[in-house]
Amino acid sequence: MNPARAIAIIAVVAIHSLGTVVEENFAGMGPDWWLANAVDSACRWSVPVFIMISGALALDPDRGGKPRTFLSKRVRRIGIPLVFWTIVYVLFRRFYLQPDDQAWNPGIAILTGSPFVQLYFLYVLAGLTLLTPFFRLLSVHGSRRLQWGTGLIFLGIGMTDQWVSMIFDVGEANIATRFLPMAGFYILGWVLRDIVLSARGAVVAWASFIIASAATAVWAGLGPGEKPWMFPYEYLAPGVVVASIAAYLLLHFHMREGFGLLHRFYPYSFGVFLLHPLLLYPVRNAMGLPNTVPGVLLHAVIMPIAYALVCAAITWLAVKTPGVRAVFGEGGPRNPHSRPSTPTNPVAPDSPDPARSRPNDSDPDSEDTAAGREPTP
Repeated sequence: MNPARAIAIIAVVAIHSLGTVVEENFAGMGPDWWLANAVDSACRWSVPVFIMISGALALDPDRGGKPRTFLSKRVRRIGIPLVFWTIVYVLFRRFYLQPDDQAWNPGIAILTGSPFVQLYFLYVLAGLTLLTPFFRLLSVHGSRRLQWGTGLIFLGIGMTDQWVSMIFDVGEANIATRFLPMAGFYILGWVLRDIVLSARGAVVAWASFIIASAATAVWAGLGPGEKPWMFPYEYLAPGVVVASIAAYLLLHFHMREGFGLLHRFYPYSFGVFLLHPLLLYPVRNAMGLPNTVPGVLLHAVIMPIAYALVCAAITWLAVKTPGVRAVFGEGGPRNPHSRPSTPTNPVAPDSPDPARSRPNDSDPDSEDTAAGREPTP
């Protein structure tokens, strides 16, 4: 799952790099817009996959631990970054992006649970974390059929909520409820975690992903309304749901071994998620929005990788700095690739190796939270 997170964070940055291009260049409907739309549509799986990975890790019964221990650690690893970066981005939006917009209310923006373009994910993750001890009862005591049914019911409720709120303008997500529509992805991440596709299954998954992404792009361009991309781009729109589940299974199928470089990059993906708008917006404002196919390709491929590498380097320095590490979700060892030390006493051949028999009880979430490893959009 680690290489999958590294790829997914690049896709997240690409979405943010192209989002304004899709909105501003829509009227022309030229090849540059269609390319931006196609790339954006093909990257929409990234956020649901991050949530599925979070669920796959957090709902593992072997991670166990008391709810109080789990929640106290997650408050530190999610709560501190949530508060700190909310303040940072409220100031960034007020004094850099929209200094003259007196209609924007920071308090109301926070109450929506999405004070800036990417921060909604922290609010979603915080809400899902509060329910994780209850969801773990499902993974520990529930049958496979019950787990599937619960995940699909939650997903169906989330899709219906998205459809009603977007199409009929009824209801709106806020700080208390923003996480609920995503609970289906969270549970299905655990349910699908150990499913490894066959070669034929991978072909079907690839076909599903391509068709769903293409349908999203066509709907975004030719659908009804003044802004037809608004609904099909949503993470609980039908095309994105299909593409996300297919992508989750395909990443698990293709990335079971190797990808050492991505393994080294992924511990800093949370920092990339937190930092990249602070770099992306000033650079894009200086460069200007692309209105040609080569320009869109630059902002769709090259620039997201560049943003991610710069932000990863900053995160690498930050997690080594006392007093700064906490705001990057640092909660584990400084070296994300450290290995357990070899026991001084030999282990009997028939005795289970305590380092391998089960995850570390003292830190039930060490795999996905050490050294800035908090799951990210």
